[in-house]
Amino acid sequence: MKKLLILLFTAVASLASGQIKVSSLHPLMGDLTRQVGGERVSVTDIGKPGFNVHTFSPTAKDLQSMGRTQLIVASGKGIERYLNAMKDAVGGVPVLEVGRSIPSRTISGGEALYACCPEHSKGTVDPHWWHDVSNMERAAKVVEKQLIKMDPAGKDYYQARSKQVRARYQTLDRWVKAQIASIPKGQRKLVTAHAAFGYFCKAYKMEPIFVLGISGDHEVPAQELAKEVSKLKEEGIKAVFPEKRSNPKVLTQVAKQAGAKIGPALTADGATASYDLMIQENVAAIVQALGK
Repeated sequence: MKKLLILLFTAVASLASGQIKVSSLHPLMGDLTRQVGGERVSVTDIGKPGFNVHTFSPTAKDLQSMGRTQLIVASGKGIERYLNAMKDAVGGVPVLEVGRSIPSRTISGGEALYACCPEHSKGTVDPHWWHDVSNMERAAKVVEKQLIKMDPAGKDYYQARSKQVRARYQTLDRWVKAQIASIPKGQRKLVTAHAAFGYFCKAYKMEPIFVLGISGDHEVPAQELAKEVSKLKEEGIKAVFPEKRSNPKVLTQVAKQAGAKIGPALTADGATASYDLMIQENVAAIVQALGK
């Protein structure tokens, strides 16, 4: 009871000062909350840029920090596997799963020959929803509504900032479409090591080919590697793309045997501080490797 009263007092004091204290479990959600919330929010990144989305779990210190805030923002769709257990440890602080209301896609068997984690198994929901820029536009509205609910006095402020953010994402979305359209149709095939770019490919009319479905640290049987090499040769793949902060050893081996070049590394799981920059860098890398 004493702990709960302290948390409630902290929440009231923070809102009275016009600032909501927020903890972010994913860097992109922290970035989005700052953009919509502006000076009326203070965001602490629990999941920091560069962290491993699939292996991260909050420490006791992290839980204490989150327990002193008024809102926790998560990406959702199951990418934070610890979420349910965490909710019981943060003293009733509300958790906003930003991606919950955004339309989902399901990973098919052809996309996950192997599984590095439950999120990448056949039939599961693909948690990488933010690779479609229009989804981040929807997400800005989700964050806006939550902040207004918690801080009604800031309604006009949040709405104005959200409108600006969504307009920028609309512009970014058009830019991505134009860039991908510059790639010859027969080359619009995005080959990566695991199933992280399904939303991107669906939104921007590319064919996703997820060669391994696993991290580069796993051992893959020689016969399976041979199948992957044959697949790339049959598809006439021009380039394959490793992922930042992942071991490219197996993917490089497959690409070399298939006669495909290694493209620039992409940011797959969004563990970066700037959404706009991530999209711009990924698209530039794809166009550079697959364009004329």
